[in-house]
Amino acid sequence: MKQTRFIPIETCGLQLREPQEGQTESREIEGRPIIFGVRSVNLTPWSSTRKVYEVLEPGCISRELLQKSDVVLNLNHNSDVVNVLGRYRNDPDRDTLQLELRGDGIDCRCDLPRTNNANDTLELIRRGDINGMSFAFEDDWEDSENGVSFEKTKDVEDGKEVWLRHVKRITGLYDVSIVTHPAYEQTTVANREASDAIEKAIDEQLARECGGEDKKKADDEAAKQAEEEARKRAEEEAKAKADEERELEEQAQRFREQQELRLRAQRMRAEQEMESLIY
Repeated sequence: MKQTRFIPIETCGLQLREPQEGQTESREIEGRPIIFGVRSVNLTPWSSTRKVYEVLEPGCISRELLQKSDVVLNLNHNSDVVNVLGRYRNDPDRDTLQLELRGDGIDCRCDLPRTNNANDTLELIRRGDINGMSFAFEDDWEDSENGVSFEKTKDVEDGKEVWLRHVKRITGLYDVSIVTHPAYEQTTVANREASDAIEKAIDEQLARECGGEDKKKADDEAAKQAEEEARKRAEEEAKAKADEERELEEQAQRFREQQELRLRAQRMRAEQEMESLIY
């Protein structure tokens, strides 16, 4: 499953490099779109029982993977031609994007092209209107030993358990992106699906690890969560039905008022006609 992760600008350090000698201004940007050992934002904002943060473990991206990757630097994860700013293919003669694997992440550097979108991007970076960077990747969900594992911490936030999703091996690196809005937009269908998949993976891990009373507790918690979600859906459906009924009643009331106005106008006309006949 292809995923995206957002790194805020104060963390990724996206900036323009200083102009070289003889240059009036620089078009070269640098930053760190991938950082190891740092917690992400909450990946399961829809969960009523858990908060799950992700940590990319050092070594999750191998030098071999980076060398065989084709990575595009783009705007907002959009690889249309006008949004491409650079490209890395591990070919010094063709690379316009440089990626350097370090112990605590991956640094990037790119001399932006003289395109309209690149010019706009440089100006927005100078003005401070850019939020940060993001990257798109794929990890090994199914390998809990060497790919991805979950750890329950002792922390509790907002009454919810705190879990860590440890990414130990990334299997695909697709793009790094300069973003105007975080990739963790909480309303997207893709993020909701990813959140549900993480919840399911944790439940499956608990089922494998738990036994006896622990398993019963996990089952009870899952049942409680399902009941809570069903209750919320029922409340939303009831509210939608009440709103619809209220709207229908308001329409009926408007119709009755209009009818009353028409009848009143007809009576007035009839009274006027009677008066004219009398005279």
